[in-house]
Amino acid sequence: MGSGFFITMVAKIAIITLSILGFYISLYFTFVYYQIVSPSKFLVPKICKLTENTCQMIIYSEYAKLLGLPNFIYGLAYYFAILLFAILESNGYIKTAIAIASWFVVAVGVYLVYILTRVLKVNCLLCFVSHILNFLIAILILLK
Repeated sequence: MGSGFFITMVAKIAIITLSILGFYISLYFTFVYYQIVSPSKFLVPKICKLTENTCQMIIYSEYAKLLGLPNFIYGLAYYFAILLFAILESNGYIKTAIAIASWFVVAVGVYLVYILTRVLKVNCLLCFVSHILNFLIAILILLK
């Protein structure tokens, strides 16, 4: 049990933690989008809560969908897949596919951050946190 095992274990725990957090953020956006909860009535830190107008501007914009589905629905599936990957000790082709998918998600995130800041001109802390989570997950997958 050398340092390689320790790094792999820390990466696994971090991936699990980050994927759960990402899933929660995607779930928040899903609940707000489908009007299950108000943006201000969900368990997120006060600094991260969105106002009704800001949230609607983001989640209902033309940029918030890919192939007809809201981005956060893809987020739910992505974070669940990452969680399974971390728990089930996947290697080989599955690890390669997950790594490629993760870096694709990071690339899409760069585009979405541009849209948020330059086109919509909205500073959505939860959005930024989810993009940072995606970047960290992609790096950690390489370490796992």
